[in-house]
Amino acid sequence: MAVQTATHNGSSNGHYDHATGILIEIPLVRITGPMAFNAPDTAALLEEVPEAERGDQIRRILEMGTQTIGMISTSTTLRIVEARMTTMTQELSTNLGTLLSSDRGANQKLMNELLDDHRTKVTSTLTTYLDPESQASLPAVMGKMFDDAGSTLIKQVQTLLSDGDESALGRLADRFSKELASATALIVEQLAAKHALATRSALSGRPYEDALQAQLVALARPLGDQVVRCGDMPGLSRRKSGDMLITIAPDAVGGRLDARIVVEAKRRGDSAHGFSPNVIGRQLGDARRNRGADRGLFVTESATVLPLGLGFHEYGSMDIAVVWDPTADDTALAVAYRLLRCGLVQDAREASGEDIDREAHNRVVEDIRVGIAKLDTVRTQHQAAINSIGRAATAVDDVSELVLRGLRRLDELIEA
Repeated sequence: MAVQTATHNGSSNGHYDHATGILIEIPLVRITGPMAFNAPDTAALLEEVPEAERGDQIRRILEMGTQTIGMISTSTTLRIVEARMTTMTQELSTNLGTLLSSDRGANQKLMNELLDDHRTKVTSTLTTYLDPESQASLPAVMGKMFDDAGSTLIKQVQTLLSDGDESALGRLADRFSKELASATALIVEQLAAKHALATRSALSGRPYEDALQAQLVALARPLGDQVVRCGDMPGLSRRKSGDMLITIAPDAVGGRLDARIVVEAKRRGDSAHGFSPNVIGRQLGDARRNRGADRGLFVTESATVLPLGLGFHEYGSMDIAVVWDPTADDTALAVAYRLLRCGLVQDAREASGEDIDREAHNRVVEDIRVGIAKLDTVRTQHQAAINSIGRAATAVDDVSELVLRGLRRLDELIEA
């Protein structure tokens, strides 16, 4: 299969000649014709590598980059960040377009204020979602990028006004917003890649519960919730039921310090005996009572041990059973945690006398439920298709070997 690159020159991302193509011949990636990429970090790294060894280094960079992208693409948190970035970029484009259209000579102060507000929102979002310890360097990095962008924008506006080309001001807002979004996306990718690599190395070879705890921490941190391991300590019932506790941020539940979700983690192989709804309900009930929790989350590694082989089950408003595989995405786990948390937050706010639009919440939750059910079904069908392909491939090999054995035997008979 051949995938041809788009032909362009002078791009900020690279330079490809007309004869250039990228040919995919698995497991080979073949580049034909001259090609150059604007990749300063890679260039700086390769500059220190002897030319004879650069080919192998590029291969390593490609493979590690592909693995990292795979890890990033499975992160629910990162997808939330990307969606928020898209929304903020659209808002900036609209506001900037309005400003330039209403005031042809829009002063530098107004544009800088607009960019400063956008920078604050972006920095806050990145720090909250992608940084476990609050990146000390992030504000400085974002500040320099926005200062440079602001200076460039002012110069472009002044140039257009001096040339009398006021009609181009509206188009400038959209182009500038997209360029700024691209620069921001690069920072997001770098932060996410560092986090993915750190997580990959940190979880490598760790037990299932360790990996689950780390994933729950990543999901809970942006909301201010706390995740602690408690499986080794006796609880209120002097038992060890309940492996982890997620304590909801007091600000979200009217100051309560004891709004908790207990997590029961179970790892069983695909061939192991499954858990029935009664067993799941009994274990989560014991865990909730033992840990003084309001909600229960049952997490296992394989859907084959859950009822009907499905990876997401709700048991009333109190308990959810879900599949989480450390090598796959965390969508189902994120949904289960958020639904249980939402119920706790709603109950706490209503108890404090706050009006809650239950109908609006229920509409969103129902959409999520429908989506996760469809996702589960599609994944089951996808896995069934993979299994069928695997069985067919095995059958082809077996039949092919049978035919070859027959041909060899025929040759032996003829030569005898």
